[in-house]
Amino acid sequence: MIENFTIKDAIYLVSGEDTLDLHNNYDFTEITYSVAERSATLTWVRSSGDWVLATDPLGLQLEFHGVSCFRFVPRDPEMPFTEDDCLSCAGYWTDEDWCDGVMICEAAPETEWLRAFEFQSGAIVAIAADEAKAIIRR
Repeated sequence: MIENFTIKDAIYLVSGEDTLDLHNNYDFTEITYSVAERSATLTWVRSSGDWVLATDPLGLQLEFHGVSCFRFVPRDPEMPFTEDDCLSCAGYWTDEDWCDGVMICEAAPETEWLRAFEFQSGAIVAIAADEAKAIIRR
């Protein structure tokens, strides 16, 4: 997958000069998936917490084009819904036996691995696509 961003330390999205803390400073708000267009979009907005700088970008969209695999692992029903908007970690997903259903957050990916996002509620979104693009809103 061709990406215009990288993930650092499992919670920071780095694109150009920007480093966004998706765990602490941004709230996940939406995911869309179009079968017809083979696209998916994940959206975050800047948190209203008093620790967040007013100069941080307003939000972020990750657009995936040429989607060949889209997976959603359900949230833990025991978790409060307030945990659905908080990223736990970003990394990769593979079905290989050695992984045993756990996300890989600190490794160079193999070409068949899916880009994955896990949330504090336990939900996981995993996507394979031709291209992924970070669009930062100011």
